[in-house]
Amino acid sequence: MLTFCLNDCSATGGFANGMRPRLLFMCRADGIGAATPRVMHRHQERFELMFIMQGSGTYHIDGRQYQAKQGDLLLFNAGVLHDECPHATDDLMLFSCGVEQLSIHGLPLNHLTPRGQTAMMPSGVYYDEIRQLFLQMWQHINSKKPYASETGHSLLQALLLICRTIWAEKNEVSDPDALSPGQRIKDFIDEHYKDNLDFRLITAELQMNRFYLAHLFKAFSGYSPKQYQTRRRIGEAQSLLLSTELGVTEVANAVGYDNVNNFHRIFHNLVGIPPARYKKFWLTGELKNVPTPGQQSASA
Repeated sequence: MLTFCLNDCSATGGFANGMRPRLLFMCRADGIGAATPRVMHRHQERFELMFIMQGSGTYHIDGRQYQAKQGDLLLFNAGVLHDECPHATDDLMLFSCGVEQLSIHGLPLNHLTPRGQTAMMPSGVYYDEIRQLFLQMWQHINSKKPYASETGHSLLQALLLICRTIWAEKNEVSDPDALSPGQRIKDFIDEHYKDNLDFRLITAELQMNRFYLAHLFKAFSGYSPKQYQTRRRIGEAQSLLLSTELGVTEVANAVGYDNVNNFHRIFHNLVGIPPARYKKFWLTGELKNVPTPGQQSASA
């Protein structure tokens, strides 16, 4: 039997300005030892995509909490704060990739969706296809063969267009300019996270009752205001440890801690390892006997 199928669908111009997205890097996490939390942070210069091939995790993206499971896709648009806590299980396997030059009609650079859309979607019927694309991208960029980089870019473009299709089929968008009270609280803490915040300052600024504010923000983000501020600080500390030559004391001071011992304790509780060992782990990939972090225990 000979079958012929004409590709007669009109082109939709998925990428704008003649630009094609480029694959910056890939990250693969396998098993309990790879479940180190990456606390609240953002990337101004790139877009990131994550695929939960196996396992699960709790993720906060732009203030919203998501319980991710096998087959879920998570989008991290440029400049959007997010918090990554994969669950430490033997079957954990997730892939993520960093992307530059992502240009979509009507969206800011390195954004795949408008802010009002959900940041997590199940891959559904696309699971096997997306799984194969991630595995092929990983295989090619690790092979170092001729054209491996170009092949990785092409596979990435196919992957991103499939993701655009998944989100377009859902087509749920809220008004990004209509900030909810929870979003207003989050934005205020983001602006002042280095300060010694107390409820009186926040309630006076936002004109909310203290107990209503705490309840509202917990329902919105999954954290109390103090817990959220702590995660913002430790997330920024992780970024500084990985991207600068600052020492632990300098990093502590830079994110609002004047007591390095207090910073050390909170960092260890949230991340599961001390700051210096965390930096060494990301530089060398070697870490033994990592305890499961007390992700919700740090409130100071």
